[in-house]
Amino acid sequence: MIVDFIFDVASPNTYFAHKLIPDFEKRTGASFRYIPCLLGGIHKLTNNQPPFIAYANCKNKSDYQMIEIERFVKQHKLTKYKFNSHFPPVTIQVQRGAIAAQKLNVFDEYFECVISAMWENDKNISDINVLKEVLEQNNFDVASIIDIAVSQDCKDELIKNTDNAVSRGAFGAPTFFYENQIFFGKDHMYQLEEYINSNK
Repeated sequence: MIVDFIFDVASPNTYFAHKLIPDFEKRTGASFRYIPCLLGGIHKLTNNQPPFIAYANCKNKSDYQMIEIERFVKQHKLTKYKFNSHFPPVTIQVQRGAIAAQKLNVFDEYFECVISAMWENDKNISDINVLKEVLEQNNFDVASIIDIAVSQDCKDELIKNTDNAVSRGAFGAPTFFYENQIFFGKDHMYQLEEYINSNK
């Protein structure tokens, strides 16, 4: 049972979903396949807008989103979470780096490093120099990651991943695909779990 996880570290909800996945896998026996995409590209292709833009003029909606996040953090005891002061980030290099890390078989470590830098340690990973510094501090072979990340093949793969996600129905992140079903957002992971359990 493989669930495709469409992600971009730019989204705090990607962080939240990622934190729920280990227990989810234990409960269901499913495995998640992380697919790096570019959230800005998904939004552009689907004429969608991120919430901080879409609801910028709806004060109550914006306020409620913050309340909902606070409740989620408390519910799941995500005490390390911290909203990034450099939000919104530009994560194209980070996402290309994720593809590079997959090719180098260090993806799990890479993802933990960058998602923590973004949503726990308030790092400006949009800045390539900051990104390199974070990776160096965590003992990655930065030169090898960057060499792949700046290659045309890697750039093309990120575009392909993004296009494929949209063609399957994605309009934001995180998005999950299982069999022929789509589930959007951390708040609907319970529906994904119910679907998996009912179709075993």
